[in-house]
Amino acid sequence: MREIDANKLQQMIIGAYELLNENREMVNQLNVFPVPDGDTGTNMTMTMKSGVDRVNQLNSNSCYEIAKALSQGTLMGARGNSGVILSQLVRGFSKAIKGKDVIESLDIKEIFQIANQTAYKAVMKPTEGTILTVSQKMTDKANEIYSQDIEIDQYLFEIISAGQIALDNTPNQLPVLKEAGVVDSGGQGLITLLKGAFSALNSDIKIEDIHSKSQAAKKDLPYELSFDIATTEESYKTILNNLGTIADEIEESFEEGILKASLKTDNPYGLLQMLTVDGEILKAEFKNLKPNLEKIAKKKASQAKKYGFIAVSRGEGYDAILESMNVDEIISGGQTMNPSTEDIFNSLDRVNAENIIIFPNNKNIIMSAKQAAQITEKNAVVVETRSIPETFAAMLEFDEDSDIETNLENMNESIKEMHVAEISISIRDTSINGIEILRDDYLGILDGNIVTSNSKIVDTALKTIETALENDEDLSLITLYYGEEVDKKDAKDLVKKISKKHKDVDVELVYGGQPVYYYTITLE
Repeated sequence: MREIDANKLQQMIIGAYELLNENREMVNQLNVFPVPDGDTGTNMTMTMKSGVDRVNQLNSNSCYEIAKALSQGTLMGARGNSGVILSQLVRGFSKAIKGKDVIESLDIKEIFQIANQTAYKAVMKPTEGTILTVSQKMTDKANEIYSQDIEIDQYLFEIISAGQIALDNTPNQLPVLKEAGVVDSGGQGLITLLKGAFSALNSDIKIEDIHSKSQAAKKDLPYELSFDIATTEESYKTILNNLGTIADEIEESFEEGILKASLKTDNPYGLLQMLTVDGEILKAEFKNLKPNLEKIAKKKASQAKKYGFIAVSRGEGYDAILESMNVDEIISGGQTMNPSTEDIFNSLDRVNAENIIIFPNNKNIIMSAKQAAQITEKNAVVVETRSIPETFAAMLEFDEDSDIETNLENMNESIKEMHVAEISISIRDTSINGIEILRDDYLGILDGNIVTSNSKIVDTALKTIETALENDEDLSLITLYYGEEVDKKDAKDLVKKISKKHKDVDVELVYGGQPVYYYTITLE
């Protein structure tokens, strides 16, 4: 197999979509454990469907024209973070074969390289153990084994196998996945798409061989699991295929609609969750072959304190301040990187306290925080902070000797009296609230509303602060938290300008280290 023509590429795209659609609930289940609200599988499926619909409207003998249609469709139909990343991978695919009627092995190398670069650029701070890691490992394999005489089906088989191995390793890179007992849901969606595309090649190589190859790379499977599940003959085959992604040493029998199996795995909870998609579990037993007795004993010995705190943070300066305030769990996240309900739930599980206060620090995280507080058995409450400095103000009002209701009242009152301004940058031309905004202009955002736009960052900051002071004459303290892209000298110069212009107001400078926003400014 030396090339892929337009007709075959279209079959591969449809095959990719169909296999993901068949398995989207399985992907959703990976995303949600233990909270039933996952949508990665659905988001990626719907994103892909938009691309397939656009491809099916096309009658072309050009692989590039088909890839371009797929890219346009997925870009417009992207849903959720996983869908956006998928659309960027497809965009890179289209860029890699611009002007080409057929795809050859060298083009495949370029496809993985450019698709991976495009997706990484779309994510401000990539995290290891996600769909991007899976993409990177496949790109590495494509570069490693390429040769002019390699056949396309063998080439793709080796690349996808490397992706499967990377997917199986994601729990070892992200603690939240390991604790939940699942692989990364976005990575699983990507591998499912590629397996569907590979199956449509009609190669002599079987897609099931990818499972065998990934199993050979598995190490350290600490759980032994046996189960009985009622299922159909068709679903039985699906279950066996899925088991190969997260299990090894599988022994099974299937009689009269009952699958009996025993195996080894490193994520029994995720495996059982996956099984419920295709059958009904009748019995399940598992044994921990390598229990951490020291950790268990230490956990039992520790006594619950009266109060514990969880805060979402993004920026090493912010993290250091929160640590100094004795916040127990700092969850990495914020704008463009919202932690899930599961992330917050797992943090709640790790805090040993009678009362736990959660600071989401972003309006898009409040609902997830509240949901985590509802499903935990612990007494957890949410203070609806929309920025990290609001948590600082709230924590200064905390009194260990007061009850939870009094502390919440005082914390919420301190937040109400604070104004928060942010300085960021525009990514497109637009008009909001009568303010004309040009791409790459600096934006002044005050209490969630854009109040100014300017080509100079200092002028933007000064105008934003002036607007706040005009609206509230009682303000007497301004604190500037400067971000990771701001030079400290520039931040000090801005403080001098503010102090000179507003002599009746005290101005303080603190390193936040936050991305996205050059400055976060509090006014009290």
